[in-house]
Amino acid sequence: MLKNLSSKDVAWILDQIGITFRRHSKEDVFAGYYDGENRVVIVPRNKRSIPKGTLSSVWRQAGINREIAGKIWEKRNK
Repeated sequence: MLKNLSSKDVAWILDQIGITFRRHSKEDVFAGYYDGENRVVIVPRNKRSIPKGTLSSVWRQAGINREIAGKIWEKRNK
């Protein structure tokens, strides 16, 4: 279960699906191709814990759901 993910944790999950860091601004911007589509994902910068609704928005922008993100996160912890 994904709870209390930091900005760095979310960046790691996005990198695993091929969406990489592009630039800093007020938020970090990630871009890449996933599932045959160009994706641009905005992630809050320097957060220790990203709120549930914001995480849902990040996953939607990336084209994945919470379950897929959870499976990817489990690989890191093994």
